[in-house]
Amino acid sequence: MILLNEYNRVLRFKSNSRCSWMLPRFIHTSVSRVNTKMPLVKAACLIIGDEVLNGKITDTNSRFFAQYCYGLGIQLREIVTIGDQKDQISQTVKRLSAENDFIITSGGIGPTHDDITYESIASGFDLHCELDQECQDRMRKISKPEQRHDAESLKDFYRMATLPKGPEVHNHYVLDELWVPIVSIRNKVYILPGIPQLFERLLHAFEPTLKRIYQISEQNPHLYQRYFVKTAKSESQISAFLRELQGRCTPVSREIKIGSYPHYGMGFNTVSILGLKEHDLFLKELVKEAVQRLNGTTITAEMEQKYSDSRL
Repeated sequence: MILLNEYNRVLRFKSNSRCSWMLPRFIHTSVSRVNTKMPLVKAACLIIGDEVLNGKITDTNSRFFAQYCYGLGIQLREIVTIGDQKDQISQTVKRLSAENDFIITSGGIGPTHDDITYESIASGFDLHCELDQECQDRMRKISKPEQRHDAESLKDFYRMATLPKGPEVHNHYVLDELWVPIVSIRNKVYILPGIPQLFERLLHAFEPTLKRIYQISEQNPHLYQRYFVKTAKSESQISAFLRELQGRCTPVSREIKIGSYPHYGMGFNTVSILGLKEHDLFLKELVKEAVQRLNGTTITAEMEQKYSDSRL
């Protein structure tokens, strides 16, 4: 409670520079960072494919992207899964781009008739698609399709090089051994393949460019810190405490989230305490209180992940 009171003093006095010398040193540092920190990058993920909706394949890209954003201090606000419908793709991308800074799409950029992501997204931004010479040249150099395809299948193969065109379109070739680009529109929408191996490799390789575009540094004040507390108490037994805890956290930062994860059949639950690293001292105090009030123990993120994965 002492630490929370200090944070409440920050909320009352940080607008009065004459009072800043009165604050504890770590609080003063936190206030300075709040006043100068870069804007929070808001992200969304659009998974495209009838095969995801009909259960043919399991989407793993959205989970990977969530972890990717978490590691960079990017706030992932929405994950949407839709089918291969042109109007739905166009309208969904337009909505997401109006509400977020960084949108990735996954799927629908292959050679078959239902791969319509490029043209659908282009339509949403009043753009057209045309065969991209650089992409075609990379295809010829890396895949040598003329040696393997007849005229008809070659035409379909080059559908994957038929990309949105316009002054706000940029193709990022982030790996020399791959011809597929990350197509970006307005430095906001980024179109990626749905194949998980490619999706993950491209995003990993794109990270330096992403940091430059969004001015994300290693000192990003939006980086998250998360702690876990394991307790034998049921969710019903801990819900009142967690509600009260969340209520005390909100005045400090809306980025502090208290969560509960039941592990059915294991005889325990875990409580997640998540917030920005700039509030780490406050988060640690919350952990201590949770351990005491819930007769709990702290566990690592790796242990929590192991418990969660065992239920899959």
